[in-house]
Parts: sequence; C-alpha cells; structure tokens
Amino acid sequence: MKPDLSVNVCGVKFKNPIVIASATPSKDADYMKRCVDAGCGGIIAKTVSPEPKLQKYVSPRFTVLHKKGWPHAFSNYSCEFLAEYTPEEWAKELKETAEYCKKNGVALVGSLSGSTLEAWAELAKTVEDTGVDMLELNFGCPHPRDLGYLSGQELGSNPDAAAEVTAIVVNAVKIPVFVKLTAEAVNPMVTAKKTKEAGAKGFTVINRFPALEIDLETGRPILHSTFAGVGGPWMRPIMLKWVAKIAREFDLPISATNGIWTWRDVVKAILVGATTVQTCTALMYSPKGFDMINEYVTKLEKYMQEKGYNTIEDFRGKTLPQILTWDKVDRETRNVSVVDQDKCNGCQFCKNFCFRDAISYVEVSGKKKAQIDKTRCDGCGLCASLCPQNAIHMEGPKPVYLGDFS
Repeated sequence: MKPDLSVNVCGVKFKNPIVIASATPSKDADYMKRCVDAGCGGIIAKTVSPEPKLQKYVSPRFTVLHKKGWPHAFSNYSCEFLAEYTPEEWAKELKETAEYCKKNGVALVGSLSGSTLEAWAELAKTVEDTGVDMLELNFGCPHPRDLGYLSGQELGSNPDAAAEVTAIVVNAVKIPVFVKLTAEAVNPMVTAKKTKEAGAKGFTVINRFPALEIDLETGRPILHSTFAGVGGPWMRPIMLKWVAKIAREFDLPISATNGIWTWRDVVKAILVGATTVQTCTALMYSPKGFDMINEYVTKLEKYMQEKGYNTIEDFRGKTLPQILTWDKVDRETRNVSVVDQDKCNGCQFCKNFCFRDAISYVEVSGKKKAQIDKTRCDGCGLCASLCPQNAIHMEGPKPVYLGDFS
C-alpha cells in the first residue's frame, strides 16, 4: 500500500507537503497553474503590495555566485521584488488560481506586504475574498527598504512591530495566518513568540538573507547596485536549525523554506519538525525545472515506503529528541581515521588536513600512500571528510556521523 503523503495544516489539507514558495514560479495565474499540473501540494502566491516601487522590476535581477559549484553548491543572488500587479489586479489572478487549485485539490496561500496598518488589513481582506485557504505575512523579504516604513525583513527584525501587524491581520480575516520569519538582525524565536501571542497559527522558516556582492573591476555592487537577497543549497543547515528550535518551542505548524535542493533536503526538513516544505530555487536554478516537484513527491514516497512510514506524521520531528544540549554531548569516546590503501592514490592532500601530525606516507606497490598513527589521531574527522578518493573512513566504539556528502 502506498504511503499517505497528505498533511493537515490548520484544517487545510495539502495532498503532499511540497509547497511552491512565494517567488517567481508563483508570479501569476498561468505559472501557478503550471505548479498545480506539476504535482505540488500547495502554493504560496507571490507577495502582493500596494507599493509601486515593489511592483516594478530591475534588469538583470538574477545571477549565480560560485558558478563552478553549480548545480550542487552555489548561491542564488537576486533582486526580484514583489508581485508586478496592483492589489486589485492581483486579486483577479488569485481568483482564477483559487478556482483551479480547488478543482485539483491543491491548497493556495496568499502572501501580503502592507505599507501601513490599515493597508495590511485591507490587503488581507482583499486576498481572503479571492478564495485562498490561508495567508502568509511576508516579514522576511530582503528587498523592501528605504521606503519610509517598515516592510519585509526590516519589519520581521522588529518583533513588536511584527506582532502588531499580525494582530491587525488576524482580526481582519477568518482564515489561518502564517508569519514568514527572518533571522537577520533578530532572534526569530522572539518574533515567533510575540506573533503567536498575536494570533499567528504557524510559521514559515526561514527567509533568505540580505547580502552584497561586488564587481571587482569597478567596485560597483552587481545587478541593481544595491543590496540583494542570497540563498541556495548552503542554507539548508541554517534552515534546519531554526525549524528545529521553533518546532521544539512552539506547538504550531511550520513550513520550511530555503536550502531545499534535493529530495533529501525535503526529508530532513520534515525530520526536524516541518509540516510542509517550500521550494523555489530548485525550480528556477535546477536543469530539471518544474520536474523537480514530481521528483520530490516520488522520492519522498519511496523513502517512506523503504522506512515503513505510512504517513508524514510517522517521522515528522523524529530528529528533535535526538538533539542534545551542549553540556551533554559525548566528550569521552574517541574514533580514529583509517586509510583504505586500495582507494588511496597517493595525492598527499590529507597531510594538509591533519593538525596532529598523525599522517605519514609509505611505499605501496610503487606509490606513496597514506598511513595514520592511531596514537596521534584524535578523531577530528577532517581527513575523512575531505579525502577526494573517499579513501579514509573512521572507526571506533560508537557509530560515526559525518553526513552523506550529497
């Protein structure tokens, strides 16, 4: 029997936990319909704002940092703003999308960014009336700034202001309201606590970071010559940390976002407590495009079958009780590195990784190959992690967890 991938979020059913993040893939009704057809369980529509400056884009607005590492390890660096529509125009796009989503069993979430408290309330009611199932308050966007009012990440960095806006929106609508958190210049735990008290029913964790990259020849900031947003696969450990911390502290659903690149990332987000998992970078920067949605769904299903999980709840949060406090980590057990000389090609890189002088080289079949003095090795794991031939592993009285390196 196939496992049940559906999840229930505040009374709203998602047929699977794969959700399209509020970004370019959800930029209008046509593209949101493509996301539905690709098999997603939910969509966060692109954020709507009454601010004209956020409705007009710059060109170019996307680039990639660390391109030599693409498509495995890189940074997406971009400055695309919010929806290119006025709230009235956007409402038409949302109504069309809401009807299509309902026909196909896909949850639709509206995303907001207001300019005043009154605007937040008006936007919330306008978006609710289109037929969306939930709302997400965008307190994390790295772009809105210098507008004369708090918005995006600058609003999310002010817990009291975020709570005030949350209360205004919660009181203006009848559908569940999620808050999108930022870790920029604030402890998101504080914002989560205050917005929960203000009526938030869940959290999106966690937004990209504001950043700056420079053209070396001229010294000019790249793209539009100011700060932009940065994210990518490297953000997964940061996202997992905050999802875990918030999941342990607050009994509210969490939608994990940022750092999601492979199906393994989806599973890891659920293991630390996420109910749904948002994707954007993978759809835009992966050679597979929208096919990534089906890959996430099918491989998540396969993982669950192999592990014997019937529902998402069977393994959601499994990691949380295994996270130790710092004072209780094992400082007594010592594992050591061991060389598989059949794999060692004698590159001698590993001597640069050892700060205990435990590695030397011996002649084996005409090649100098590594050997490790177990009395010197203190089991730091660096040589085993960095060996380009995977010719070094670790052994000891307890299992070793160095990661899957993928």
